[in-house]
Amino acid sequence: MLGYSAAKEIFGSAYDAYDGEIYIDNRRYVVTGVLSEMGTVASGISPDTSIFIPYETGIKYITGSSISPTVTVIAEDVNQVNTIMADVETTLADSYPNSTFTISDAGTKMEAASASNETLTLLLISMAVIVFIVGGIGIMNVLFVSVKERTNEIGILKALGCSRKDILLEFLLEASFTSLVGAVLGVLVALGITPLVETFSIRVSLSVTGAVLSLLFGVITGSIFGFYPAFKASRLIPVVALNQE
Repeated sequence: MLGYSAAKEIFGSAYDAYDGEIYIDNRRYVVTGVLSEMGTVASGISPDTSIFIPYETGIKYITGSSISPTVTVIAEDVNQVNTIMADVETTLADSYPNSTFTISDAGTKMEAASASNETLTLLLISMAVIVFIVGGIGIMNVLFVSVKERTNEIGILKALGCSRKDILLEFLLEASFTSLVGAVLGVLVALGITPLVETFSIRVSLSVTGAVLSLLFGVITGSIFGFYPAFKASRLIPVVALNQE
């Protein structure tokens, strides 16, 4: 028996597959039927791309006897999964009383995978919040030092007629640019270490959207945490700023 996709790939169509011949390990097998298209049913397994042979034939010529057979059962009604699992377990216990079985359903695996994904998402959000706060405080401190060192410059600019808005924008842009440089360096580091991470058989998926979001995140962080130092700089009194040591 051939899955729908396997029949199309080997013979061109499901109709042409009937009574066709295929060779597995140089042994001839005759196709007696083709399954209807089903899609993926469990754990990434798709009957559409599968080839089915008699169990005893598989044991004799392909797998050998030292295997743990796996049976996949497809329920017509998803609401009856628990009942079907109980029936399958009872049938197997009656047919093979001295054997041990492990029965699981795809729904439970999906729920476990979903829970793991939610936990991972929560960890990533927590990490992003920590980076946001720590990075923001660092930018704020750098800008406070910059304002302190350039107090006389601010006084001169105000004496020459620069408005509070001009001073505010100058330091705000400085904070945003500083965080943007940090974001760019972070993206470059990510691109650089990706080949190293992949050597440990860890799948890494990079995207332009992710890089752009990282840069945007950096600019927003700098703008938010740089606003207060920039605001303080814009509120300095010219005379006081010029007399600042």
